[in-house]
Amino acid sequence: MERCDRMALLFREEFVCPYIHDGRTAQVEYLLPSDEEVRNFDQFLSKGYRRLETIFYRNLCEGCSSCIPIRLSVRDFVLSKSQRRTLRENEEITVVTLHRPMVTAEKIYLYERYIRTKHGQHDESDVRDPEQALRTMHYGFENTLEMDYFLDRKLIGVGIVDEGNDALSSNYFYYDTDFLERRPGIFSIIQEIILAQRMKKQYYYLGFYIEETAKMSYKKFFRPNQILRNGRWETFL
Repeated sequence: MERCDRMALLFREEFVCPYIHDGRTAQVEYLLPSDEEVRNFDQFLSKGYRRLETIFYRNLCEGCSSCIPIRLSVRDFVLSKSQRRTLRENEEITVVTLHRPMVTAEKIYLYERYIRTKHGQHDESDVRDPEQALRTMHYGFENTLEMDYFLDRKLIGVGIVDEGNDALSSNYFYYDTDFLERRPGIFSIIQEIILAQRMKKQYYYLGFYIEETAKMSYKKFFRPNQILRNGRWETFL
């Protein structure tokens, strides 16, 4: 652990890469931001940081550049034909935005089921304490928004979005996997972009784009977009 020149606590961690399963090691830098840095969250988003509870983090993996931060200009975003169809097919879903996220028993159950059923994978560390896992996403940052998705009054999805002065950052989305045919991940991103448009934000950050992983590579279809390469944002697709 060390103190950086911004007077925030900085440390790094190494662990097996959770995205590409070939034995490679991920290195992540964590920053405990000051109040001033929290107010300037946009600057950290623009440098590839994301948020977990009260901590900002970014990937600094040596010899690997597969995880690429991706964003789009909210004003320039254009729905594709497929994305328009997804909107039409989900017209009956009601989206409620909460400015004070809440962890409830209903959401804990939804999250636990999501982890256990999504693509047949099991993340035992998260399942062991789903409430604590949700608290790291729902709480810790005063400008976090929660987007709840209801179908016939049933909660079928929850999105966590972090707000900066001029940007929204998609943090996490979990949902009822019985509704996979509705393309909930695509639908939630569209809804978050619509929210960013209503809030007159300049950028919407989608997290990491990873070409080798289908669960992360689909983000390139939200266009036009930019990726962060060698410290500079450049037009991608």
